[in-house]
Amino acid sequence: MMTEELNHIKKQVKLNLLDEALLLIEHGLHQRPSCAELYYLQGQIFYKQQQWGQAINAFNRVLEIDPNHPDAQSQIDMANSILGYFTPDMFNP
Repeated sequence: MMTEELNHIKKQVKLNLLDEALLLIEHGLHQRPSCAELYYLQGQIFYKQQQWGQAINAFNRVLEIDPNHPDAQSQIDMANSILGYFTPDMFNP
C-alpha cells in the first residue's frame, strides 16, 4: 500500500472517522493481505472502539507478518491488561 493511502487512513483515525477508516483498511487488505501496517491500524481502531478481542486479533496478525513490529506486542499487552481489569472473574472463578 502506498504511503499516501496509509497517511490518509491515519488521518481518518486521528479525526475519529473510524468507520470510514475501517472501510479503507478492508479495501487495502483485499489488495495487500500481508500489509502489517494495515492490520496495526485496524487494531488501533478496534482498540479505540473497545473491541478488545478484535484488536488483539489484529495485533497478533501484525506479529505474524512482522515479528519485529515495534508496537504490536505492547498493544496486545495493554488490551489483555484491560480485559483482566474488567473481567477478573473470567480468569479467577
